[in-house]
Amino acid sequence: MAALGGSSVVLQVQATFSKGLPHRCRDLDDIIRTTSIKELRHALPYIIENMFGFGNESGWGIDKIDKHNHPQEFECLRRFLAPDSRLLNLIYRLQGEIYLSYEFPFKYLPAPTRQMIEEGLMPVFLVNKIQSQGLTGQTFLSLSAFEYFLFHLAYCLVNPAHSSPTWANLYDYLYPNIIDSYIGYYLPLDNKTIPPMPNVPSPVRSPVSHYTVPSSYNSHSVSPSTTPPRHRTRPSLFKSGFIAVQKPHVQGSPVLDHSEAETWRSETLLQVLAEFWLNQNPVDTEKTSFPHASFPMRYCRHSPAYQPDPFAYLFDSYMPSLNQVKMVRLLVKYLHFFTNSAPNVITSPYQTAIHPPMEEFKRTAVPQILQKKMYNFLGYAFERWPLDSSFRMVLETWLSYIQPWRYTEPNQYYQSKDPHRPDPTDLRDKRVDDRWCQFIEDNLLFYTVMFQHFLPRVFRLDLSSPQCAYMLYRVTKVLCLPNLAEMIFRGESWSYRATRMPMSDLGASYLSSDHLPPHLLPSLPPHLADLEAPGFQYVPLFGERMHSQIGELIHQLILAREAIATQQATPKPRRRGFGAWLASIFFDSNRYSEINDTKKLLLHLNQSLKNLSEIFKITLPDDLQDMTLPTDVSLQNSLLTEPTTPDCIETNHGPVLTEHGKYQVVNGMRKFDITYQGDPDLQPIRSFENATLVRILHQFCSFINCQFCGQINSLYCRQDLVGRMAEVYLAPPLRPHHMLKSPTSKTTAEALRQPRLSLRFLASYQTLIYLGILYIFLRLWLGAGPVEFLLINICVCLLYAFLKAVMRPRSVVPL
Repeated sequence: MAALGGSSVVLQVQATFSKGLPHRCRDLDDIIRTTSIKELRHALPYIIENMFGFGNESGWGIDKIDKHNHPQEFECLRRFLAPDSRLLNLIYRLQGEIYLSYEFPFKYLPAPTRQMIEEGLMPVFLVNKIQSQGLTGQTFLSLSAFEYFLFHLAYCLVNPAHSSPTWANLYDYLYPNIIDSYIGYYLPLDNKTIPPMPNVPSPVRSPVSHYTVPSSYNSHSVSPSTTPPRHRTRPSLFKSGFIAVQKPHVQGSPVLDHSEAETWRSETLLQVLAEFWLNQNPVDTEKTSFPHASFPMRYCRHSPAYQPDPFAYLFDSYMPSLNQVKMVRLLVKYLHFFTNSAPNVITSPYQTAIHPPMEEFKRTAVPQILQKKMYNFLGYAFERWPLDSSFRMVLETWLSYIQPWRYTEPNQYYQSKDPHRPDPTDLRDKRVDDRWCQFIEDNLLFYTVMFQHFLPRVFRLDLSSPQCAYMLYRVTKVLCLPNLAEMIFRGESWSYRATRMPMSDLGASYLSSDHLPPHLLPSLPPHLADLEAPGFQYVPLFGERMHSQIGELIHQLILAREAIATQQATPKPRRRGFGAWLASIFFDSNRYSEINDTKKLLLHLNQSLKNLSEIFKITLPDDLQDMTLPTDVSLQNSLLTEPTTPDCIETNHGPVLTEHGKYQVVNGMRKFDITYQGDPDLQPIRSFENATLVRILHQFCSFINCQFCGQINSLYCRQDLVGRMAEVYLAPPLRPHHMLKSPTSKTTAEALRQPRLSLRFLASYQTLIYLGILYIFLRLWLGAGPVEFLLINICVCLLYAFLKAVMRPRSVVPL
């Protein structure tokens, strides 16, 4: 892996790997600080591969470390990997050595990229990076130090050998925090330039899609420090003569000019993240169909001569993890903020506007780097994702991409990092401004074709399920935003223009291609046709074909609504006796929540019906014209995501009213719901409690919670039956998905959301009386003593937790 000259430094680096993470980071920092660049160049691959995990290695668990269970490791690694850390400064300095390159195995590239290269097509981003090693035929990528680091960082998330837990809150875990710090550093929102790389005379070029790649290089490849692939690869990977076509690669040729140097790291970071996170699914597809829908499903194809095999996609497919989808959504939202931070400069039509490099990159980043890969990623997820509630995150990622108007103020991004604060940009009735018309036209297929991909899932869902009904409601709510449907309609106007027929000749259904001859079928503009496979036939969103599909969906919604109404109207027989009384003790606590869930379900179905009728101009049946919503106004407000608290800014000392929030309070428009939201164990002792027992139980629980904090957190966060049982007795006073309704400081709220053991209920006189009666009964009936009585109570508690875990789904943090 490295030359002999750097063996002593390599041995020092390897010796640190056996230490704990805090000591490891500190020792590596010292080695980087005290060792010359010439020696460190050989040690960098060892550090990066051991840290992120490569192949079957688990690495340092960067995707598993969270700040609650491992606070010391979290902070040490966050500082060690910061954009301005010693490690990154080392990488910047190694970047200046033009003959230095590192090897990244070809087989760890995404499958579509490998397939393209095997067929003789070279992605622009990888031009002159593919190298072959002598007579062995082993193929690898020759990367600069910065590219080598980013490739490993991005691959860590999609490495199939890693099994990280599902991240309930992104910012509780280390990996999302590292990515967030990098995109905030290399893609600044404050219209500032990136700090220059230290002691680097001129950064080297890394071609991206919107730069013209030079036709040849004049130097020869020299690689003094490289990492060979660890596994054998196929000896004949490319078509004949493909490697010979590429010119010998030198990482430092050519040199960027000053304007390109400002955005080189930004482009490289975004290109690498998009390549590994969004380009894993196959892009060459054949078409098949779903029942109940006329829209295509995709399965992968490996070569032009491939014969469709109905089982092929079962054996060669990639399904993104929920964590990957969350990171993609984080990237999409940030890029919207990044793009919208570019100033709108109005110039004279008689002069050419010259924009700074970073502003120009803001305007081209999404359409030229992200758009096509994002389209394939969403299309693949829409077709392959399991039919369960986890699809909600994929849906929210799509809705985030098609709503750039929600992400215009950079301050909103920093506020959105608080998972317990409602999104202030989610305005239910805000009109979509006409200035977004160009974005909608450039991304028209995200609005139309993606909705058509979403419909087959809806036809296979049980719309009487609250989660499924809410997903449909979210989509219809967004498409029903004022002026959005009209702009999508205008974006499809190229359809009848392409037919060269006047609108009057086509009649009311001029956007329908069902009955047009082949030479009059609408064709996509080039920038949209590039998103789809050759031969794709576009189906207009407001045509007759879609009109019939929406009619079927409305009929399905009406049936689901009638089934719920019939179930509610059917009286349930009330059982009597000891069994009914025992069942009420265990299960009647969920009665009110079930009633609220039913009201929410009806509200979502009714709103979806109204939204669909408004979007597609469909008249509902007469008996549905006057649909009544639940009479609980507070319930409607909470469901429609309209905040009931005044507009405020979260600080460490609690919420602080903004000027608009003060106006709302003074005029009685909104108010805080003042309730006790502190620690319930610290409430004053009540008259029905034994004071001595309250204090003893509080001291005992405090000792347990302090000594076994990590174990309690791990037990509570488990996703299996044991975790659901632990939730019964270790639930925090303030659940993660419960929003604060009264002013509370961040520190207090964070403490109240930690799982803990609380036994204060045992100090109640009523509980003590019940326990006394039960002890007397067991003593007279079974002759049980104190030890037997204690064991029986433990068994009853475990049985109660088991029944609650089985009968009630686990509470999850909303997405």
